[in-house]
Amino acid sequence: MKTKNGKLKIFCHFEHGREISQPSLLLFLISFSFFLFPFSVLHAQTTQGGEGIVSVRNETASLPAVTAHVSTESVPVLLQGIWQGSDRLIMFSNQNEFALVLRVFYQWYNDRASEPASFSELKSRDRNNTTKSPAEDIQIQYITIVENPSKTAGVYELSVTYPHEKTPVLIPVCVIDGKLYLDFLIKDSAEVTDVPRTLETQVEPANSDGFYRAASAASGITISIPVFDNEVISYFVNDGGKEIYRIRYWLSEMEYSYAKASFSDGDKIFSVDKYLRIGSNVYQCTTGRSTKIRNIQKSSKFDKTPIYDGDGGIVAFGSPYLVKVPEGNDRAAFLSSVESGNAKKKPAPKPLFPPTFPTYRWKEITELELYNPATWNKRNLDIHK
Repeated sequence: MKTKNGKLKIFCHFEHGREISQPSLLLFLISFSFFLFPFSVLHAQTTQGGEGIVSVRNETASLPAVTAHVSTESVPVLLQGIWQGSDRLIMFSNQNEFALVLRVFYQWYNDRASEPASFSELKSRDRNNTTKSPAEDIQIQYITIVENPSKTAGVYELSVTYPHEKTPVLIPVCVIDGKLYLDFLIKDSAEVTDVPRTLETQVEPANSDGFYRAASAASGITISIPVFDNEVISYFVNDGGKEIYRIRYWLSEMEYSYAKASFSDGDKIFSVDKYLRIGSNVYQCTTGRSTKIRNIQKSSKFDKTPIYDGDGGIVAFGSPYLVKVPEGNDRAAFLSSVESGNAKKKPAPKPLFPPTFPTYRWKEITELELYNPATWNKRNLDIHK
């Protein structure tokens, strides 16, 4: 409707005859829009002249990289088959079958601790004081994180659902040339900037240069929830591997984000991820909202001997957790290896004290009898016979 001065005045009619004027309506719509649209965060960047440029990024779309991968029941090619370790046998089958055998009693007995119920149709399980009846039925889905172009190495996450547990547990694993590792890094792109910021120049990295982020924290592939590390170590490699910076990340309760943190060695400024998502856990390298990394240790080599994949994008450490068995990859071959192991009998242990045979010294025995007072009278009688 129009007012006396000819201006348009808007009223909104609600229940019970209540009216709201145009200014009140605008305030109401502006306030309500905050609940309809996701909150956007302003991020500042620095230009060559030092002026600030503000860009808008929708944080609701900034999900961790892990969530972009889809879990599937199909086993990756590099994981398919039977794997053997010092204390266990594991089978990943494309028929949605997962089996785990514990090699107990110094590897002299194979306990079929986890397997599908269909395994008992081929061969019944032993019943003794070692085994548990029935076997644990563990369900696994697979998430492919990264595979090298040569298809000889890859990083995967096992989404393990344990019995009586509602939430799946993510266990990161790495496969390099038929060997499975639980301690490994993934190479990411890196940012290196000279300290004089009048002309920000990007340093061309060498092939080995970059940020090698920790991607593993689980203690093993077990029949119960594994133990996860409270701290992990990442590395920043610079100058063709001559400079290696050790960055410590610790377990955090913060939500994951793509925030960056940086550190300087006096000549250059290095930028890395502030947060790491490893499995279901989040790790951070700075305290609170700080973006400056402190207590950086510099070295010329890794803390442990590295094992590279063919393309240099994945680095593993230590001895392999499991080694792939070349013969057979189905349940029949798996059960056959279990039974052949149980058929072996441990040899009898050597005696603690080796057996000895007595040596009789008859001369000394005769002399003892000769001069023994207890037999004096008897020997005198014998003489006069």
